[in-house]
Amino acid sequence: MAYQNYCAWLTENQQMLLLAIASESLVSSPLSQQFICTHHLPATSSVKTALKALVDKQLVSKTPNGYLVSDRFFSKWLVKGGIIAN
Repeated sequence: MAYQNYCAWLTENQQMLLLAIASESLVSSPLSQQFICTHHLPATSSVKTALKALVDKQLVSKTPNGYLVSDRFFSKWLVKGGIIAN
């Protein structure tokens, strides 16, 4: 499946952040301590790097209200357990 190919090219931090964003549908503050702690993400600097990479790869979109997974079907696939860490 194409979605598995997307995941294969992501770092572990990018995968974790992508899944965290997908699980919340829309994230207004992905760099907040609350979001990072809730989803057991790495340090803020690592999340910032992962977020930039996901936006650059167009897997995550920034909207006026926050960040979301660009493809809603990919988001649903992630939440249903489709992502597999390297």
